[in-house]
Amino acid sequence: MIRTETCGAFVFATLDAPATRNALTDAMVAGLADALRLADAMPAARALVIRGAGGTFCAGGDFSGFRASMARIAPADGADPIATGNRRFGTLLEQLRAASVATIAVVEGGAIGGGCGLAAACDIVLAAGGAKFATPEVTLGLPPAQIAPFVADRIGERAALGLLLTGRRLDAAQALAFGLADEVLAADALDARLHELLTELGRAEPAALRAAKAILRHPGPRPDTLDFAARAFAAALRSGSAREGLAALAARRAAAWVTAPDGPAR
Repeated sequence: MIRTETCGAFVFATLDAPATRNALTDAMVAGLADALRLADAMPAARALVIRGAGGTFCAGGDFSGFRASMARIAPADGADPIATGNRRFGTLLEQLRAASVATIAVVEGGAIGGGCGLAAACDIVLAAGGAKFATPEVTLGLPPAQIAPFVADRIGERAALGLLLTGRRLDAAQALAFGLADEVLAADALDARLHELLTELGRAEPAALRAAKAILRHPGPRPDTLDFAARAFAAALRSGSAREGLAALAARRAAAWVTAPDGPAR
């Protein structure tokens, strides 16, 4: 299951199935999509935080679900339900990549297979010093189907090939060197750093934060992106938010939109 909590301008989605090390079921994928929709629909939201309960981020695919799927005969015509279910996870990763708010993965324990892809699709990855990242699909007779493009987007195609073709396991320091993690912290410092990061994001005016992400994710040639960015800049300048920001700067006070979390959810 997914446990979703809202703390002011921040949404926390916790993968909460410790008995399976938070393996990804269809219900979990749907729950994460719901949490993302909630964050995107909140005008004042700054971030969605994804983490796992029980000391593990996510062990990847649900093996019991795989076994049940293998036991069913493939349809003679039409879409294979295995492919349909697998593609739903890819849709979630696409939605995470395109989220209007900041997305943060907090990785403790293992981020394995689909869990590694889930982290890779997020904007920022904070990892505990004991975290492990791995993509073992090929060693299990499977391709890293939906995660491959997102791992490659984060660390580059050449580095992704080295990981995805071997199923190699990385410790937190190696994940940092590869770019799968953005920061590695002692386990007892993880919550404090998350709170600090959310406080930093809470200083951003919500619409400006979303515009910044939209510019960075804008597809197409650079001139088209710059045209889009110019329109976003003009809209922000005319919206009144910049007037408040400049007034707050001149008065050396916090802008009206500044917020901080009451405390990171576990």
